Amino acid sequence: MSTFDSKNSKITINTMRVLGVDMVHKANSGHPGIVLGAAPIMYALFRNHINLSPSNPTFPNRDRFVLSAGHGSALLYSTMFLAGYKGLKIEDLENFRQIDSITPGHPEKHMLPGIEISTGPLGQGVATSVGIAIGETFLNKSFKCEYGSLYDNYTYCLFGDGCLQEGVFDESISVAGKYKLNKLILLYDSNDIQLDGKVEDTTDVNVKKYFESKNFNYIFVKNGNDHVAISEAIQLAKKSKDKPSVIEIKTKIGFGSAKENSNTAHGSPLSEKEIADLRNKLNYHNEPFEISKTAMQDFEPLKIRGDKAIEKYNKIYEYFKKDKSFFKKLKNAQEGIFHIDEEDFNIIKDEKELATRNLCGDVLNIIANNNPFILIGNSDLSSSTKVKYQNGDQYTSKNRLGRNINFGVREFASNAISTGISSYNELRAISSTFLAFSDYNKAAIRLAAISEIPLISIYSHDSITVGEDGPTHQPIEQTWTLRLIPNNFVFRPCNKAEMIAAFKFALESKKYPTSIITSRSNFMQTKGTISKALKGAYLIKEHDKYKLTIIATGSEMEVALKVSEILEKEHMMYTNVVSMPCVKLFDEQTNSYKESILGNKKVVSIEFGVTTPWYKYADITIGIDRYGYSGKPSDVIKKLGLDPNDVAKNIMKKYKEL
Repeated sequence: MSTFDSKNSKITINTMRVLGVDMVHKANSGHPGIVLGAAPIMYALFRNHINLSPSNPTFPNRDRFVLSAGHGSALLYSTMFLAGYKGLKIEDLENFRQIDSITPGHPEKHMLPGIEISTGPLGQGVATSVGIAIGETFLNKSFKCEYGSLYDNYTYCLFGDGCLQEGVFDESISVAGKYKLNKLILLYDSNDIQLDGKVEDTTDVNVKKYFESKNFNYIFVKNGNDHVAISEAIQLAKKSKDKPSVIEIKTKIGFGSAKENSNTAHGSPLSEKEIADLRNKLNYHNEPFEISKTAMQDFEPLKIRGDKAIEKYNKIYEYFKKDKSFFKKLKNAQEGIFHIDEEDFNIIKDEKELATRNLCGDVLNIIANNNPFILIGNSDLSSSTKVKYQNGDQYTSKNRLGRNINFGVREFASNAISTGISSYNELRAISSTFLAFSDYNKAAIRLAAISEIPLISIYSHDSITVGEDGPTHQPIEQTWTLRLIPNNFVFRPCNKAEMIAAFKFALESKKYPTSIITSRSNFMQTKGTISKALKGAYLIKEHDKYKLTIIATGSEMEVALKVSEILEKEHMMYTNVVSMPCVKLFDEQTNSYKESILGNKKVVSIEFGVTTPWYKYADITIGIDRYGYSGKPSDVIKKLGLDPNDVAKNIMKKYKEL
């Protein structure tokens, strides 16, 4: 641990504070409270501990830092600038929160190298940090030799009282404690204030006992301005062998300002007078965005550590280059290359009638056999979703190479943690639950989409055909709410080719999340081709005298084909039938391709869920805009008028009304 020069430290910390305050003031928007209160935490961590290279911020074996309290972005940017991060200029700080700036209001991963995860929704940064820590343990064991491991990094996360109050926080730290993630270090900016008032107005928790009950190593720092004590606490946390650590640091929100210890310090820019008074109190008299050389030079220990870390990494990397086969495995992993050979799936029989959850499990296991860096998580439902690697061990604190991770009944954390795992280019995490429960983890998909991280989510029990479990387990709006998340590609396969296509897209994607929806019920399987499925939609049945085009997805394909036969036999209404496994992929096709698939006649959509979004492509929509019933699947279908005969009658009625 490097020693501090107390005078230089004070200058640097105050520079971080005032620089952040100036950013917020110029933007007339932002959160100065955490900038002023938590600057010593960031200083102690970045100057004295974290291993990374500002000139090479994506270096594979860097320590990871996540700002779960994402509203403190001004503090993060000021720290990164003083540390000398490549590509970050003073002009970027002056353009804080402005259009096309690389310093947006909350940190965004794709905007600035060095941001590991997009954050802002409180608690999720902690959850993704748990995933990052899990990913490190797996890679650490995967690439270890006599000189050490290619991956041997700590994960640090700064969070506040708001994060602690979110449910996903509790879910995720329960997982961290269970799996003894000792290289996970949480830094708690504990200032007893939140946006609407005091923390004690909403929360009464013995923090020490709470974290100890979660199997965390708890460390307390009484004075949040004592950067030496904070640094010593971090050093102690790094020595933990069998527990993750949390360091509670008592800070003062808005330190040094007129709003100190006030909830108004959280999100209200300081006035010019308040900033002038702050400068006088801190004895800091530089002009706005004028940086002293002392502050810039004070982070030299960080750069030295980064150079040494890269040197050690390169030595181990050269060792692995001697084994050509193993080195190829390493290169493929680091380039995010996953093996998908279509011929591998020939061993899966083309069953006439099958539930796609079973098909999904078969396809997934073949892929997992050929791709050792896929980790598979579940929310206590793998026996139902069929999402489990049958040839893989369980991930535990004693078996870091286990491929199956039990998250417990923690759907939100499951996806957020999987996002953290997938933030490593080398790894891809898959999580699963029932489609009706996707409501619990959509927030994590959204953040993965903003972060441009290729999270894979699998949802079984896709419609009202789950029957007896009733409306609580029968998804109605969920498929479309997943489709409406920007950059999230939703597949609802109706056959083997579409299932393979869904996984192929998901694993080849470098930045887009993918959701795959499967059925509990058996239905007649059709033939398809992977290449056509990857266009989002294609013709399953074609008639040269068609008068109507029917679009269907997933398990409703069987209904669509039966309806087509009924319309033809009873009404001489010939139809084309289109399978649309991925609406978003079809949206991206050329107009000419879309016209070749949908034709120039009236279009009907059949999907047992909400109908309104289908009007984008359909003139007539068949679905369900209400909740279902508890009963045998066939009885539920009949009760709702969704068996093929009723659907055909409904289509003819609406067709005549057009």
